[in-house]
Amino acid sequence: MKYHVLIADDNEAVRKSHVLALKHAASSLDVQFESTETEDSVQTREMIKNTKFDLIILDDDFKDEDVKGRLSGSAILQMARKSGPNTDTIIIFCTGEKFESLRPMIERFNAEYLAKAQYNLEDFSNLLRDKLKEVR
Repeated sequence: MKYHVLIADDNEAVRKSHVLALKHAASSLDVQFESTETEDSVQTREMIKNTKFDLIILDDDFKDEDVKGRLSGSAILQMARKSGPNTDTIIIFCTGEKFESLRPMIERFNAEYLAKAQYNLEDFSNLLRDKLKEVR
């Protein structure tokens, strides 16, 4: 099986770390994945509206304040859950925001939370492995 994963983060280094964690998770499951990367909220919104993904890794704070139609990751998560091809897609909300401030939104819209401050490649790979198993 080949999984289609969206990695949405404005930081290239973070996106690359997510790809490394995905590679490790996929190899431990003996599966393949194809990743699509977006770096701003407008690209991310369009991808989520128009393309079905098996897993989405979503940042909250995109640095695209000057872009018309800009949204926060929280708004994109809510949009994804309300309509379109990703209403039931597993979404991991990976952000620098504290969990307590996001808890009601994350729980209401059925997402996983991962704090960037506590990011550990091996732990994230294990989380991804577990989430990819759920897709099967």
